[in-house]
Amino acid sequence: MKRLLLVSLLIMLALTWAFAAGQPEGRANELTIWSAAADDEAQALSEAFRRIHPEINVSIIRAGSGELLTRLRAEQPRPQGDILMGIAKEAFDDNIDLFRGYRTANYDSIPEDVREARDQPRYYGFSMPLQAFIVNTQLLSEQDIPRSWAALTDERYQGEIILANPALSGSAYAQLYMMYNLFGDDYLRAISQRAVFVASSTAVPESVARGEYAIGITGEGNIARYIEEGAPVIAVYPEEGTGLRFDASGIIAGGPNPQSAELFMDFLTSRDAYEIIRTTRSRRVVLRDMPGPGPLPGLDEIRFFEYDAMRAASMREELTNRFSDMIE
Repeated sequence: MKRLLLVSLLIMLALTWAFAAGQPEGRANELTIWSAAADDEAQALSEAFRRIHPEINVSIIRAGSGELLTRLRAEQPRPQGDILMGIAKEAFDDNIDLFRGYRTANYDSIPEDVREARDQPRYYGFSMPLQAFIVNTQLLSEQDIPRSWAALTDERYQGEIILANPALSGSAYAQLYMMYNLFGDDYLRAISQRAVFVASSTAVPESVARGEYAIGITGEGNIARYIEEGAPVIAVYPEEGTGLRFDASGIIAGGPNPQSAELFMDFLTSRDAYEIIRTTRSRRVVLRDMPGPGPLPGLDEIRFFEYDAMRAASMREELTNRFSDMIE
């Protein structure tokens, strides 16, 4: 009797193993997205994806990019997420071992400079946090509007410029690095004397829109929103260019649902998805033939210069400390 039970148990185990071996890797009806994008943006993308793939249940975990990367590193070698969405390209570069390559269905439509440079990219561009000048046209006449980074140090703008403190804001540090990369320390000393520095980056466009200051530097999406709300402001893209920066998304290596992850990346690199990103939060997307956010110009009308994200990251502590001494 015991021998018969043992044989039966072995047969059941063998059948179970055979069935499991024959199943595709992962659960094809589940997807977990770790998102650093805004809640409404992530939700809109999830809903659009589910209209295409109603069979897939989507879960979204929203947190800052640093928190998500820390969790992802801690969960190795069995991470619980499938997609990491909307974090800075340089963060992908710094943690590239956590992601796996995939050539999406839209690979050929994504410009080479906004995806990883390999046949199976581990990340693709999501949006572009371009920096521009926000200028109040009620405070400055057409001929007095600064058109270049160099112009900001002109004496006539003394006390008219508001900037976020680069020691307290990631976007403000990007602005600082751009200025340093273009002109060096002498320029930084000059701008430190011309501008007023505040702790909050959101205070910059708000203050210019209210007419408290004439000029600020901010993400262009902020400018688009204030223009659409009727504020007397315009976006100025400096003649020297603005740094080419982008956020990205990719498939988490070893995630539980690789098939669903690939389907989502196919969707996320589609024109429909980029239109959602563009309109939900007035973000600029990486497809060159798509218009800018709101009333802003297309990519072909803006001059860029290379933004070395790795060098910027490596210099951050040193450069912010040096600049903090200048503005004290």
